[in-house]
Amino acid sequence: MMLRTTVVGSWPVADAFQAPLKRYHEGQLAPEQAEALLYQIAEIAIAQQQGCGLDEYTGGETWADSFILHFPKLLAGITPTSHQAAWDGRGTYQVVGPLHAPHGLGIAAAYRREKTLAPGIAKVNIPGPSEITMMIEPQEAAVALWPDAIALIRNEVEACIAEGVREVQFDLPHIAMGLVDDEWQTETAVEIITQLCAGWEGIRRSIHFCYGDFGAQTWTRNRSFHPLLPTIKRLDGIVERMVLEFSLPEQWEERALLAEIPASMEVAVGIVDVKSPTIEASEAISAKIQELLCYVPAERLLICPSCGLGRRNTELALGKVSQLVRAVAAADGFTKR
Repeated sequence: MMLRTTVVGSWPVADAFQAPLKRYHEGQLAPEQAEALLYQIAEIAIAQQQGCGLDEYTGGETWADSFILHFPKLLAGITPTSHQAAWDGRGTYQVVGPLHAPHGLGIAAAYRREKTLAPGIAKVNIPGPSEITMMIEPQEAAVALWPDAIALIRNEVEACIAEGVREVQFDLPHIAMGLVDDEWQTETAVEIITQLCAGWEGIRRSIHFCYGDFGAQTWTRNRSFHPLLPTIKRLDGIVERMVLEFSLPEQWEERALLAEIPASMEVAVGIVDVKSPTIEASEAISAKIQELLCYVPAERLLICPSCGLGRRNTELALGKVSQLVRAVAAADGFTKR
């Protein structure tokens, strides 16, 4: 089986579309103008990923306003606080009633748009309950809303499946960062992931673990991989794919631990660093892939960037992914000699 390439999720929006996209998020565009804009941006993102030669690509999350920071605008039962300077001027929120999403979380609607542009898109990305409620104060109130947030997420998954989605990737950086910094316990992590994943049939359930990308910086004290392994092992039979940031030196030093990931799971290893401004040479990436094949067989191994590329510019995203694809082609040829 040939090695495969994939991406984590987000893709950058070209500079020419930043101003109209800002007007869209501020509610300044008529519905038909907004829809035409979202189609155009998604079409370009998809075409750029396809042009790189990726085996798997996404809609790029180009419709979203600053990734997970836009979700409070979609929720009812919360209202802005006076702390409007927080989160780069997006502010914080407080609970005023039952949490619900009158029009959904926007992910199924985006997939409906994207699949008309590229029927081959199989995956959507959905954040976890901690990510969706992260801007709610105080922290105790946010945690109390996690059961309601999980219900909203599962409703969105159901809507995505109805649209034809074949893979749901739960983006859970808070769990990964908490596990590595001893702020989360494996039992809690497994319980939440089980609640998110349980009961779905006919789809691939994937988990993305990374240590944050805020201003191209990692947000953990510890950058090792091994604290995640007990949780990953406990997810045997619950998820079918792990998508892992693996570009940090401390993670790469522990690459032999990838052999301990349950054989039931595919492993997408993010060895191309989205936080680095350097475009890695394909030869260096290929050499790492050949090492990875010592621990994960080709039929279970995918190669990807360490996280979404949406916070970077188009030139960097295209450069990094093109080199990744070249490296996989070279490494795949090596495995067949």
